[in-house]
Parts: sequence; C-alpha cells; structure tokens
Amino acid sequence: MSYSKACCSIPPVVSDYQHTGEMETYDGLDIYTVGPKDAKNAVLVIYDVFGYHPNAYQFCDILAKNCGWKVIMPDILHGDYATMELLKQFDKFMVWLNKVGTYEAVHPDIERSVRYLKESGVTAATLVGFCWGAKIAVQLTSEMPFFIGASLIHPSFVDVKDAEKAGAPILALPTSDEPDMTEYMEVLYKKPFGSQCKHHRFNDMHHGFCAARGDYTNELNAQRANEAIQYTVNFFTDCFKSVQPSL
Repeated sequence: MSYSKACCSIPPVVSDYQHTGEMETYDGLDIYTVGPKDAKNAVLVIYDVFGYHPNAYQFCDILAKNCGWKVIMPDILHGDYATMELLKQFDKFMVWLNKVGTYEAVHPDIERSVRYLKESGVTAATLVGFCWGAKIAVQLTSEMPFFIGASLIHPSFVDVKDAEKAGAPILALPTSDEPDMTEYMEVLYKKPFGSQCKHHRFNDMHHGFCAARGDYTNELNAQRANEAIQYTVNFFTDCFKSVQPSL
C-alpha cells in the first residue's frame, strides 16, 4: 500500500469561499447538499482529512453546477479533523485515522447517507474521494451496488487489493505526488467494466489541488481543478448511462 508523503507536508490553504448549498441533518449526521432537490442521480463526496474546508464546499458547488445532479458531502468525521500538527507526527496521525477514518468507522454514516438519498428519490449514485477518501470510495464500490462509479482524486493509501475488489468503474486522477498507478489500473482494466475505467495524471499539480490544499485563486490550479471536475462529470455521465440506457 502506498501513500503520498506530500499528504503529511503540504498545509491546507486559507480560503474565504462561501458555499452556495445547504447543510442538513439526517439521523444525527450533518450533510452538505447542493444541486437539484428532485434529482434521480447523485454524487457523494468524501472529503480529505481536513473535513469541511472551504475548498471542499467549492468543489461540490462547481461539480453540481457542471453536472446537474444532487451532490452531497456527509460529515463522516463529525468535526474531528486533522491538523498539520497531527500530520507532522505520522504515528499519531495513523492512530487517529485508524480510529475515525477506517472503512468500518465511516460505513454507518455512508449507509445513513444512502438512506438520505433514496428517501429524496435518488436511484443511483457515484462517489468522489479525495486523498484518504479515495480509498474509502473504491472500497464502497465493492460492497454497495448503489454506487455505480468512483472518481479517485489525488488518492492516498493506494492498494492494488482495493482495485481487485472494486465493484464499479473507477476514474483515477493522481498528481505528481502520487505513486504510479499502472498496476492498479491494469487490475481494473481486466474487470467486466474495465473498458469504462479511466486514468489521467495531473503531473503539474500537487497532492490536494482540488481540495483543502488547492489554491482556487491561482489560475493554473483553478484550471486544473475544473479539468478534474469535468473529467469526473464525463466519467459519471457514462456510469449513469450504463445503468439507465434511456438517459
């Protein structure tokens, strides 16, 4: 399993972005939601370890504007977010992450999120995962058929075993800071849905450029973040078409 060392060295940016969506509470879980309330398709975003950072909201808002689906971002860490002080102490960081951020730890909140979506009329959803969230996203496709695709943006803790168990098409969008994902993708390409899987490296970007570590006021960073969002929209469009041919 490989992780990006940049994950523990690049700090989050300071941003005054004001989100355009709404915060709702469902069964004790805070959920950020943006986009059409009556949408039949949805995207669940799993933020990075900095949680509800302004850039996470900004990503969701741009994504919703570009795709026309409902976009939600549940607070699966319940406000217990990482700090740079914690990240600089890798052993302590891993103790924290293994307590609050394992698949087993977050799965109940994902189940709550799915119920929330289904009760609002959503029939199928996809996943976006940043950094640590990317690992959770691909793991979710192996056990929850409600999720029909996942976009892994600057993923960390990359493990071929996750690819082997993936149950839906995967879009991988690593940066120059992430490990080579050729072997990971080769495993995915051999799946029944392998032809739908995509891989694009943003070699001129750093880890976190779409989330808390990205500077959306920087022209190149903003351009690349929007490109990553468009890659994701195009990929998810094909995912939804594959299960809803009439779209």
